[in-house]
Amino acid sequence: MGLTNRRQFIQRGAFAAAALCTNRIKAVADLSQTGRAPEQGLNSLDPSEIHRLGAQISGLIITPESAEYESARLVFNRAFDRHPALIVRCADASDVARTLDFVQKQNLRVAVRGGGHNRAGFGVCDGGAVIDLSRMNRVEVDPGKGVARAQAGALVRDLDQATQQYGLATTSGGCPTVGIAGLTLGGGEGFLMSKYGAACDNLLSAQLVTVDGRQVEASQSSNPDLFWAIRGGGGNFGVATALEYQLHPVTNVLAGTLMYPPGQITELLPPFAKLVAAAPDELNIVGEVLPSQKGAGFLVLFFHAGDASQGRDLLRNWRALKPQEDTVREMSYLEAQLTINPYASVAHFQTDVVVPELSTTVIQLIAAATNDAPPNTRVFMVPIYGAVTRVGVSDTAYALRQPGYELDLMGRWNTPAEKENAVQWVKALHSKLQPFAHGLYVNQLGETSDDLVRAGYGPNYARLAEIKKKYDPDNVLRLNQNITPA
Repeated sequence: MGLTNRRQFIQRGAFAAAALCTNRIKAVADLSQTGRAPEQGLNSLDPSEIHRLGAQISGLIITPESAEYESARLVFNRAFDRHPALIVRCADASDVARTLDFVQKQNLRVAVRGGGHNRAGFGVCDGGAVIDLSRMNRVEVDPGKGVARAQAGALVRDLDQATQQYGLATTSGGCPTVGIAGLTLGGGEGFLMSKYGAACDNLLSAQLVTVDGRQVEASQSSNPDLFWAIRGGGGNFGVATALEYQLHPVTNVLAGTLMYPPGQITELLPPFAKLVAAAPDELNIVGEVLPSQKGAGFLVLFFHAGDASQGRDLLRNWRALKPQEDTVREMSYLEAQLTINPYASVAHFQTDVVVPELSTTVIQLIAAATNDAPPNTRVFMVPIYGAVTRVGVSDTAYALRQPGYELDLMGRWNTPAEKENAVQWVKALHSKLQPFAHGLYVNQLGETSDDLVRAGYGPNYARLAEIKKKYDPDNVLRLNQNITPA
């Protein structure tokens, strides 16, 4: 498929507007018939104002009276059960601009939703408005230039499916239902980051709508300060509507999982760290410590994107640690992305810490915590090495450029009674690991604060605050890992 120009690409998102017009007006009409604003509204919304917005946009307005409201307000983290006053399912950048104007005139808080995977549930809000980008999910590929242009509502699987038709790929998340915009704007870890860098390192340009309604491009040559900030600084500066990526040749990979027997964490983590230290860029390894009744087990996600014989040689080192389950085999990159690390929607609490090494003390802390952990908890260990570390700390807003280990601590629950123990376990382990930390990954924060955000951006925070002041001085876009305007 040929690559359209940027303006044509952004405008094409309205291709189905006529088909949705009837539903759009019906949703607003239903609200008018009730004669009241939604119960969760921050103020008394005038139905005529919502009707006026509906007449101005090409997308769909969903209110609490709409049949799809209950499903439309759900996000990946089921810990958050929020009820917005309206959800605007945008069809194009103009819809985004008009919605931003509406929420500011109505003094509403606004959430921006791509894939809805934000750990802190920022893709939805109580009483305000949601800018829902899910209809804007078109992906176009120029195989000759090795470039993909994706609308901001596309998911990882949408991007992968489009690029793999040409044997191409770029770094994207390991879960297929993650939204590419939130992933990329926060940095973007994935199985290709040791070989090709983070997702933000492969971003060539982005189209954004700023809070004053302007549609702007961010690239090395156009608004370079904004381009620097969105490569790691999240959705603080505008609403991304399209992103352009550099692609790389990726076809078959050697991938799968290795599950090691429970009760051997202190024995397995030192050789795990030793093998990671010797890993080439083509190999990406992630560890997962999983508590069980027999003691904590250890799962390794193995991913090699390079010469198959080299991959098999490396795999022998991991098999020498005697896994009890082994699913590693040659498969397409697309299959690996769809199957190696899928996670279902579930209520959970997660936080994050980056340590420079898996020292003896860090290993002992993890082992002690996971040997006495509630069910459905985990420690996800993402080694940081290779291409992602060969970018300067201040070359992008994403600051995790030093070799180390990102540790995602998660507790899940199926019933309210399980929540307290899961959350307490995560917070207790985080507190014990904090003295050894030298940063964190903002995309994995289940709760946020000014201190945590500053820790995530380190030396880049002051510059980010200045850019925030330039593009969003009133902090309209604050439902995120928020950067306070300078």
